[in-house]
Amino acid sequence: MEKELMKGRDTFTMAVIKELKQLFLQKDNADYNEQKSIRRKIRKKGFYISDFAKDMNSTDFIRLCENGTIKITYKDKYMKSDDVAEFLCNNDDNQSNEIRLGNNEIQNSKNTEPQDNKNFKEGLDPWVDEHSEILILGSLPSDVSIREQAYYQNKSKNSFWKLMHGLLGEGPDSKKFLMKHHIALWDCLAAANREGSLDSNILGGERPNNIPQLLESHPSIRRIVINGKSTAMDYFDKYFSDLYDDIEIITVGSSSNTNSIEFETKLEDWKKILK
Repeated sequence: MEKELMKGRDTFTMAVIKELKQLFLQKDNADYNEQKSIRRKIRKKGFYISDFAKDMNSTDFIRLCENGTIKITYKDKYMKSDDVAEFLCNNDDNQSNEIRLGNNEIQNSKNTEPQDNKNFKEGLDPWVDEHSEILILGSLPSDVSIREQAYYQNKSKNSFWKLMHGLLGEGPDSKKFLMKHHIALWDCLAAANREGSLDSNILGGERPNNIPQLLESHPSIRRIVINGKSTAMDYFDKYFSDLYDDIEIITVGSSSNTNSIEFETKLEDWKKILK
């Protein structure tokens, strides 16, 4: 099946792969009604069985991971390919206790890897007010944005503001402009070790933002938009998967110019955030 026709994704972090594996193991032993519920949970992780087969069990899922049809990205920097294979072959159900972070743990968690003082990057406060209805989430601001203390300032490498003006009309590249249109901005990560600005250079030290608390304190927010179908979505799935049951969540193609899709096609995709 051609990738553009897929409903879901074919690339996941190890953390999400672990969760998907556990769901498939549950599905193996579930009755018909339970399987329907489990399939919904699998879809909420961004994985659609129909993208690969009419049906699938845990063995099928593991085989797709082993042969590279399903790609595993953002592995622990010390993890080798043999370690991935060993994990996929290990069906110990007790692994599920290591997969999910409870809400209290999310609020206070830090990655087990130490902070790298040279490359440790802290993100920005949320741009939000009492009238915000749409919350757009990225991964972690670029070095330029951190220096300027404003979102999406590396404009030669990111089309976010161009997309906003395509959706909302002309205006300044500013917080005031977004607040006027009831759009809030934040990121999945509050901080991480990262050399430079690329998400691919994030190497641990992750601290998630407290998005559940933001939603609780701003009940006007009715929709979350995840900016990017890979990195930002991977971090959202890793730390905030419980929110899929509580609020509408939409994923759009990354505004980054590393996403080589033509701008007009990208803009058409982003138009759904206003519907």
